[in-house]
Amino acid sequence: MPSARHLGLLLSGLLVWTNPAARAAERVVLVVGPFNRSVEVQELRTFSEGAEPQGLIKTALNLANVQHEQARSALNKRVDIPFTLLGRLLYTDVGEAFLGRMAKIFYPRNAPEAGVPALRSGVILSVAQNTGRRLNSVDFLESYPNKEIVVDVPRLIYLLNRLTSIQEVGDFFREPF
Repeated sequence: MPSARHLGLLLSGLLVWTNPAARAAERVVLVVGPFNRSVEVQELRTFSEGAEPQGLIKTALNLANVQHEQARSALNKRVDIPFTLLGRLLYTDVGEAFLGRMAKIFYPRNAPEAGVPALRSGVILSVAQNTGRRLNSVDFLESYPNKEIVVDVPRLIYLLNRLTSIQEVGDFFREPF
């Protein structure tokens, strides 16, 4: 006989999948040590579409001395990836390892242990809902299955300094062995 906890989890899951608004991230919580600030995903969308940065986005760009167009270009960068390849990749041992590492940088605010399934779901939904089958950071955030996604800024900066090109990763997995 299922326990009340299992029944609660099942009902919660059904509510998430039947209510699209419950699936999308609304805020990105930027964490640096004990400090955090959040930015609305809609603000990122508006900025990526050409509006002048506001609030935290404007402050962060000014502090980092990053040109608005450079940041906008980074947000709008799209990675072409075939949907079937994406599905196969994310369920391999390498994909699991990659998601596990990424889940230390990006994770649901109140459920960090659910980082891997949340990332996988966000990526798959983002690409599936995009008519061009492209992965884009703002589309990903709008598809992320939690209202708040935490971004560990120091770990993200470390990753960005080590990763030369996401396209290289995609090319590697597209090549036959």
